[in-house]
Amino acid sequence: MQERQAVEQHLIAKTGDATRVGIVFVHGIGQQSESYTVREFGGPLLHWLQEWHKRRDRDLCVTSSDLTYGELAQRPARFKLDLKKDGEHPAQTWFFAEAWWAARLSAPNLDEMTWWGLKSAVVRCARLAEVVINSFRKLPQSPKAIIEVVSSLLLFLGYVAAAILSIPLILGLYVLAQIPGPVERAVMGLRNFVQDQIGDFYTFMWDDIQAVHVRGSVAAAIRFLLDTGGCERIAVIAHSQGTVVAYDALCSNAVPPADLARVKTFVTFGSALNNAWDKRLVPARTCRLREPLPASIRWINVWSAYDPVSGGAIKIPERRTPDERPIRAPDEDLEVTNWMNVILDHGGYFSNREEFLSRLAQELESPGDRQRSRFFPEEGERGWRDRRRDRVLTLVSWRVVAILAFAVGVVARIRAADRLRADGEAAWAWLMTLPIVGGVVTFIDQHALWLVWGERLGARLLGIGFWLAILGLTYVGISWLAFASWHDNAGQRSTGTGRPPASQRSIIIVSSIAMFFAIAVGILVMIQAPALRRP
Repeated sequence: MQERQAVEQHLIAKTGDATRVGIVFVHGIGQQSESYTVREFGGPLLHWLQEWHKRRDRDLCVTSSDLTYGELAQRPARFKLDLKKDGEHPAQTWFFAEAWWAARLSAPNLDEMTWWGLKSAVVRCARLAEVVINSFRKLPQSPKAIIEVVSSLLLFLGYVAAAILSIPLILGLYVLAQIPGPVERAVMGLRNFVQDQIGDFYTFMWDDIQAVHVRGSVAAAIRFLLDTGGCERIAVIAHSQGTVVAYDALCSNAVPPADLARVKTFVTFGSALNNAWDKRLVPARTCRLREPLPASIRWINVWSAYDPVSGGAIKIPERRTPDERPIRAPDEDLEVTNWMNVILDHGGYFSNREEFLSRLAQELESPGDRQRSRFFPEEGERGWRDRRRDRVLTLVSWRVVAILAFAVGVVARIRAADRLRADGEAAWAWLMTLPIVGGVVTFIDQHALWLVWGERLGARLLGIGFWLAILGLTYVGISWLAFASWHDNAGQRSTGTGRPPASQRSIIIVSSIAMFFAIAVGILVMIQAPALRRP
């Protein structure tokens, strides 16, 4: 370990008079391994920076890296890169490090998590209802808002249905957990996975002892960058539940005043702070997260309307007492367009070149005055952001048409001699022939058929699942071929020196016609195909 430290200090000394900037990444919920966060957060930003340099025939390389994978090493995991002087832009050295806290807490028990999870689902359904209402309000402003209205409405209905269906699923898991043997072990494994993945937020807000321990990871990472890297200023970048951990650390005495004075930038994205300040989800007894962020720290909050965690822009909580200092709002609340997909949006920020990665690079180089950054587009950023939104709206229109067309196909297949029920019965018979799964299916068929709420409804649901799997995979493959390269190439162009395209109308029209034709063919096959044969 001493040899590695000696090499690192040698490389740091070679930076000379370059401005040293420390970046602390704070991860969200889940069981991330050590070194995961600095790679998964720093990697996309590094790739964006390399694309930017490549467009200008320059190179950018990582100059040092020290990761930890359980062996004896100096924490935190980190890497470094050097930005050379560019005209009026001075040279800078960026030190990336992670505040790893996944191993610093123990998950709550399942009973507590279940009750809190149901309350959380209700709150999120209410927030999605706000998204639907806001989409309707945009209708007079732009015809494109029609796509957003339909998409947000389908999203809301799907989330509500999933929340309702989760109740019998949870009860079923409780019952199955009482059966000794392989079933019990499988259910217990699923339970442990759920606890580890979503129990962190509950633990941090309801267990003050563990929470104070967790937030110390942020203070330790800042201290390391100041001591070892000699950083002149620090930026803290936090995602999801990590925003709550980082905010708590910066607004409490966890970070010493001298270290806190070096923190100049705080970037939150996919923030869980709205949940942390929601009185319905947190205990009234806690005294944490009640202090405002220091005025010396510039706070940029980035969010997506379809991110189920952020739930929209930051909503500042009211003061509990007249003597309590009010929480200050972010210096900038930035809405971005990731994928307009509730499943992908929470993790989609690091694939958003035009709105997130570019903004991150600008704020890191020139905090508070990003227009002077070398990474600010020469022709402005509005055109690139608009073109990205046009592409994502195109993808959403394909998705909405595919969902509505599939609903038509389901109705048509039921009306045609109820072939959908025959498909489900045949699929059920095929499942009974499979190893392991077949035993469970046979048991349900003989002893617990009531679980499918009636033979006819259960067969139809299984038939829907059968066609959804076939057509869904086909749609994903075709849409990926039609969209991925177009979207990726356009994103890479945004790092260059040229102007954004004035319009993408022709490629949008051509690709949409091709997609709608493919969707129509798929639905016609679904309607006309004979019933699935039994084994």
